[in-house]
Amino acid sequence: MTAQPLSGALRRRLVIAAGLALCALALTAAGKIAGGNPRPETPAARRAAEAGIVRAIDSLCPLYGIDRGLIRTWKATAAGEPTGRIEEKIPVGAGFRSLEFNHALSSGIAPFGAGVVATERSKENSVTMHIVFGGVTVRSLSFVPDAGR
Repeated sequence: MTAQPLSGALRRRLVIAAGLALCALALTAAGKIAGGNPRPETPAARRAAEAGIVRAIDSLCPLYGIDRGLIRTWKATAAGEPTGRIEEKIPVGAGFRSLEFNHALSSGIAPFGAGVVATERSKENSVTMHIVFGGVTVRSLSFVPDAGR
């Protein structure tokens, strides 16, 4: 018995699949060469970065009229276990400019290798800024309107 020749459509799909697999391998190799191996993070370096992030947040609060005494802070949990993330509920007045705070926060924590990802809940009129460090959210700042301000 002889094998049937591949149809044109099947052959074309196989060539495309092989080309995509080669591209994936090439991109992986290029990423390894360009990025190298990231140096392992030490606990001391992580603590120093987290302390710098807290200092950056603390330095912005008075500039935006935020009273540190009114902020509720707790450690987040998932299924009863600590996640390592700190959550803060921050009451702000009607004139609070979340976009400006986000930009200032992003600039303030960038030297520590951290970034900000923000989400907005229009219905509650609140904004949450998640500080990401080492690919993990380490802090969430929820800005909520304070009726008394």
